[in-house]
Order: sequence, then C-alpha cells, then structure tokens
Amino acid sequence: MKILTKSYLLIICLMVVAYCSHAKGIKYGKFSKDEILLSECSYETDAVAVILSKTCVVDVSYRSIIYHHHVRIKILKEEGLDKANVELPYWRKDGLEKINSVKGQTINFDPDHGKEVTDLDGKSVFDVDLNESYGAVRFGMPNVKVGSIIEYKYALVSNFYSYLDTWYFQDDIPTLYSSIKVNIPESFRYNMVSFGQKLSAKYPSVSSNEWILSHLKSIKEEPYVNNYTDFVEQIRFQLTGYYKNGDGMAGGVEFVTVKSTWDKLASEYLKAFDFFGRKGYAKKIVEQILEGDENDWEKVEKIYDYVRNHVKWDGEYRLYPKKTPPKILEEKVASNSEMNYLLVLLLREAGIKAEPALTRTNNLGLLQTGYPLMSQFNQALAYVEIFGNKMFLNATSPYRPYQLLADKDLNHMALVIEKDRARWEKVVAYKKSRQQLLLNYDFTNMNEPSCEFKLMETGYYAVESRKFINKYGLEEFLKTMIDESEVELNKDSIESRNLDVVNKPLEITCNLPMTEMDFESDMIYFEPFPSVFTDNPFIKEDRQYRIDFNYHRYQSILINIKLPEEFSIEECPKSKVIKLSNGFGKYLISNQKQSNSLQVRTLFEIKKTFFSKDYYRELRELFTHMLSSLKGQVVIKKNTTLSEK
Repeated sequence: MKILTKSYLLIICLMVVAYCSHAKGIKYGKFSKDEILLSECSYETDAVAVILSKTCVVDVSYRSIIYHHHVRIKILKEEGLDKANVELPYWRKDGLEKINSVKGQTINFDPDHGKEVTDLDGKSVFDVDLNESYGAVRFGMPNVKVGSIIEYKYALVSNFYSYLDTWYFQDDIPTLYSSIKVNIPESFRYNMVSFGQKLSAKYPSVSSNEWILSHLKSIKEEPYVNNYTDFVEQIRFQLTGYYKNGDGMAGGVEFVTVKSTWDKLASEYLKAFDFFGRKGYAKKIVEQILEGDENDWEKVEKIYDYVRNHVKWDGEYRLYPKKTPPKILEEKVASNSEMNYLLVLLLREAGIKAEPALTRTNNLGLLQTGYPLMSQFNQALAYVEIFGNKMFLNATSPYRPYQLLADKDLNHMALVIEKDRARWEKVVAYKKSRQQLLLNYDFTNMNEPSCEFKLMETGYYAVESRKFINKYGLEEFLKTMIDESEVELNKDSIESRNLDVVNKPLEITCNLPMTEMDFESDMIYFEPFPSVFTDNPFIKEDRQYRIDFNYHRYQSILINIKLPEEFSIEECPKSKVIKLSNGFGKYLISNQKQSNSLQVRTLFEIKKTFFSKDYYRELRELFTHMLSSLKGQVVIKKNTTLSEK
C-alpha cells in the first residue's frame, strides 16, 4: 500500500503550485480530420477499436496529487462496442483517493447530417464498492456504434505520496498517442524508472517531465506469460524525500528522506504481529510429530506434511497472520501466512534454521528489488537452510511435497526476513518434474488385441494430475490421455499407486482393449500416441513477450508394438531431433523397426524456466515438429503370402 499521506508532509510555504495542462493539440471536443476518417488501425488491422489518445497530467502539491485523465477511443468493429462501458478503479479505503469531474461525450459523424454529439448524463455515472480497499466509478457511454468516437475525462485526487500511479502507455487495443506529464515542485524528490524498449530508446535520461509514445501495439494474450504488465511500456515514480520547515529557533528548511530500506521494512513487518513467540506450544506439537531419531531432511518433511494435512488453506493471500498458532490448529483453516509461519515456528523448534519470507505471485508481475515497498508483496512463504541448501516452502496445498512451491510462487526472488535484516534469495524451481508414459500394444492375439498403459509422474506433473483425479476421478483423467476411438477403457483394470502419498511418484496402470482393430484388411492404420500434447501454443508468426515456463519440463513416451507373423510394419513416424540453442531443450523421436515389432521413443525436454522472445522461432519450430510427429500414424501391412499359408 502507498504509505505517505499529506498529513506527514510539512511543505515549505514558498512553493510553486503546479498547474494543469493538457497534451498539446489534443483538446476535449476537438477532432482532427484523420481521427474522423479513421476506419482501420494501419499497423494492427484486426483491431476492434483504437485509442486515439490517452493523456495524463499529474499535479503534485502540498494539498494533494491530482491526476487529470483524458481518453479518446474510436470504435472500429462491432466487437469493440464494449469499450463504451468504462470502469475507473481507485483506492477508497480511509478516503485517500476519490474520482471527480467526470465528463464524457460520444461523437458520430454522418456525411448527410454532420457531427452528432451525445453527452454523458451525470445520472449514468455510478460510484461502487469493489472490495474493502477499492472502489470504482462506472458509466456507459451513450449512443455508441461502429465509427463512433468516445471520449471522457476525469480527475483522480489522491493523498498517496510515497509513489505515483504507474503510467501504462499501452492497452488491450492499439494506442496511437499516449502521454504523461508530471509537474513536481522543487519541494519533492521522486525517483523515476521506465520499462520498455521504446521508452528507453526515446528517453535515455530522466531530464524530462513529459513522456510521449505513439503507434503502440495492443497488449495481446499469449500463452506462457505470467503477467503482461512486465513487458508493457510504463513509467513508475517513487518518493525519495521532501523539504520541510526546520525545527527550533534557527528555522530554515531541511530535507527529509522517506525512502525506506528493506531492513527497515523487515523490522517493521515483524513488529506488526506476535506469532513466533509461542515456543512452548510449538514444542508440544513438534513432540507429537517427531519420534526423535529423524535427520534434518526427515524433520522438514514430517513437519511440512503435518501442516498441509492438518490445516486447509482458506484461499486468502494475507501478509499478516491474524490467528494464533493454537487457533490455527483448532479451526484447521488458515491463510497463507498463518500456515507457512506455523511451519516456520515448528521447524525452528525442531532445530531447523527457518525464517519468514515474502514474495509476489508471478501473475501479478515481477518484483522490483530496488523499490523497498511492502505493497509489492502478496505471498508469505517459509524459508529453510539445511547443510548449505536453501529452499522455500509453501504448505497451502495437500497435493505438493515440500520440495515444490506453487507454480505462481515461482517469481525468481523472495525477501527473507530475519530479526535485524532482510535479504533477497533466489527462488529455484524443482528440477525433477517428470512424466513418463509406456504403451505396450499386443496384437499377437488378433481376437483380443490390447494395450497396456503405464504412467509415472513426479513434481509438477504429479501435482496437476492429483488435483484433477481428486476432482473428477481416475476414469475421467485417463480419458484425457487416450483416444477412445482407438481403444476401450477397461474400468476394472485401472490401478493407481501413491495417489495420496505426494512424496512418492504417482503411478497409474490399466489395460485398454482395442475393439476397433480390423485384421481382415490388408492395411491397418492407427495412431499409437496418447493425447499428451494436443494444441500448439506457438502458432503465431511472431511474439511480443518472453516465454515463461516457470519450471523445467520432461516428458517421455515409450511405445512397443507386437504383431502376428503374417503382419509387418509398413510405415511409422520417422526419427528426428530438434534442439534449442545452448542446450536449453530438445525434442527427439526414434524408432527401432523389426519384421513383426516396432519400438518408438520420444522425449520432450525444456531446461530453462523462461526464454526471451528471441527464442520464439526455435520454440515454435520444436513444438511444430513435435506435434506433427505425435499425430503420426503407424501403418501395418498384411503379408498375403503368409496369410494364405
């Protein structure tokens, strides 16, 4: 949360009050001929609407910070009509922000009747509560149709001074013009940091107070992206200090530094709640969990399993625990911080070096380690050191062993909080996630052809499968992997091992009768591969953002096919290897063909948690070849000479 409010700022009286000015040439209600005639975005022809201009002027003063917003949008297609429904969120808690001076209009241009202007009715503007912290102003623009220009402006009045609202130059539709101007009096000192290639190229220094970008592409959804805002052109500001009147008879002015440090934030954080002092209670619980002869790794596993099995996560992300350790175990429901800090407390009592840690789930974007702000965090973890090994734990899921964090927790860094200091540690994903499939096709008995199916999974593959099976059952899980047009699912043959033992590999076996095989034909065609990969996530020609895999991938398939003597393998998927540069991944398929048998092996492997978009073409080629080969058929030919004999 933004911290510093105006009540803490004693600004010198001789301060120049900043004024409001709008972007040059863009005035409310005035439109250019190009805007009126525009019917398509030249560099993004499939766009349903386009932002003609999006501007903001920020006026910082001792009274408040006012953000003067002005937005103008052209509707290009029917699908873009929802842009007429506007929601403007703000921080309503403690009355620290409010939105006022909302004004809007819709302009339609008709060759016969000229310009038609429909003003936004003030009665159509609603202020709603989104949650305990946020509110929003909502309104729908009137008389909107394809070809309309809608524009609105409003003022956001804020008493947050610690940092200014981040300005995002891009949106989910293309933007022709985007600008921000920040009027900051000499009394304040803000640090500015920008993100994005265009900003860096156009404004290599921080000397300006106005930034303008044009012809910006829309933020498009792409697979394997944790958070799009990490890659959007944007500017952020953080308050480092301000001048105030000096104390005492001497008077004068003095500079007050307000930028915090991670050590200071960590100290304040630990003082905000009393949780880790319950050593007597922790000792009793640990005595119930441990037998006394465990090594440190076994202690971690047993205590972790105790917490994840005895407490259910309530789904809430809270940085500050509200319940006491006894209350947590009594109610058996708790938040993320309560569960993981209970884990820290018990591990400490067992003699394990354990500390609380804070991070941010990757769907909210990357952490900025140079900005000491608690508002960056939403996740609390346990940090452990054993024999020089450093690892983070998250006990909120019943499906994860202690070595695995949630996929969302894999956000590169976490802040470890000790009594007198804080330090950043790397979050390292578990590297031994495996999915191994074995399919033994036996056609030697032509009256009862069958397939023996075996699956073994570890790591994140096993986590996702256990979740699915717990919700839908084993039968439905197997249906996601087999083609029922080729084989029949024998429910009675389904067996599983370690379904509830998350520290061991998940194993599933079953027999699949193949009722559709026609051995009377001279040629038999069938697809032997399971439905592990179905759609190619990388079908587009190019890529805007980096690719986030978050953890290493390893999937292998082994297929064995046995035939009667009178049949032979006519065709099968060809052997090939596709490798990523620098050894970061590969896909290979190989076959060993004999007269009455065939063995096919495949291996898909990714050894890097994320890739820059420069790797996109390599990844696209790898996935394209892999999916093509996994759809390949095996052709079986009847040897008519032997058959007649």
